Amino acid sequence: MPVHRLTEKEELLESDRICSIAFVSPWDREEAVRGLESPDFQPTVSFGHFTEEGQLTASLLLPQFQMRYEGHDVPMVGVGGVASLPEYRYGGAVRQIFHTALEWMWDQGAVFSSLYPFSHSYYRKFGYELCQLVTQYKLPTEALESFSCTCKVRMFQPGEDLAPLQAVYNARLGQYNLAVQREERHWKSLFGKDPAKEMRYTYLLEDACGPLAYVIFKPEEGEDGKIGNVRELAFAKPEGLPQALGFLYRLGAQYEAFRIALPEDVPLAALLEESYDTAPTWINQPMARVIHVEKALQAKAPGEGRSYTVAVEDQLLPGNNGVFQVSQQGGRRPRGKTAGGRPGRPLRGRAGADPAAHRLPLPGGGPVQARRHPVRQPGDAAPGLPQAGGLPHRPVLSQAKAPAPLL
Repeated sequence: MPVHRLTEKEELLESDRICSIAFVSPWDREEAVRGLESPDFQPTVSFGHFTEEGQLTASLLLPQFQMRYEGHDVPMVGVGGVASLPEYRYGGAVRQIFHTALEWMWDQGAVFSSLYPFSHSYYRKFGYELCQLVTQYKLPTEALESFSCTCKVRMFQPGEDLAPLQAVYNARLGQYNLAVQREERHWKSLFGKDPAKEMRYTYLLEDACGPLAYVIFKPEEGEDGKIGNVRELAFAKPEGLPQALGFLYRLGAQYEAFRIALPEDVPLAALLEESYDTAPTWINQPMARVIHVEKALQAKAPGEGRSYTVAVEDQLLPGNNGVFQVSQQGGRRPRGKTAGGRPGRPLRGRAGADPAAHRLPLPGGGPVQARRHPVRQPGDAAPGLPQAGGLPHRPVLSQAKAPAPLL
């Protein structure tokens, strides 16, 4: 079989070596072996493509997370370490891996998958689409003069209780759709390093009610002095943002300017005295795709008494194919019943399936009524949709009366 899961030690080492070639980074076999044998090693699911002779030609990693979506945590699988040997490129190896990987995600119960692409057009072939725009603002420190910091500020040190930082993150940043729910290892990676050695500083801001905001930054060399690169600025309440900006203004003696990354709904330029002082750019443009449409629709409530229709064509995950009519009625959560299926268990879409009507229990609200129309046969046209083949590897969504897209 040309694609299978990597489990053997030599397979994992070869995958690591291929990554070093693809990402142009040094690699030491002995160091890699020590990493695999370390008691702290946490294996990540990975798949690879092999030649008939057994040569690994390409591989990728599939880390699993919980992701925030519509106020609830849902399973999400990331994609990383996508790498192939130069001599085997353009042979379809990564495409074959993705076919297997997406089916594996479905079987694991994932609702979404996300990745940071080297090329957006490339990953659109596998159904991924741009899902977030993070804006980075570069501005001189003096542009923050109108902000003041009146709360308590202290540098966070490794080994301290993470609860105050976690409270700030979970209050806002952690509630965005697609936000990864951070595990202990993520927090340690962010805050577990010595600032004196790493030169990455974390400051916690607190008011009388408790943790208010935090800011993580690292100095970089600029044209005329040092620039503070703010890796993360989080605030639990709206007043935390100007307080954090006021703290950064205090650092004007060391930093001539700052780069600050903020979510799309934080219009920093509008908060400055002079908007011309900042030069915004987009960074970190990740992509995502729906792995299980039915589960995603279950979480996406249309609102009481409202409804919408979604037509889905997914050539890589045909279990998603169909036309869904979704509505929410009443506050009760009865068990669903599917035509020809067991109570409470929706039918998976498949070519030639019979129409199925079922209720999708909505967490925290009334049931979502979803009716799946007959799934089209390959080559059939659906009302309101382009002919199959117009977008060969990208799910096609058509909505009527939809309050918002899935992502």
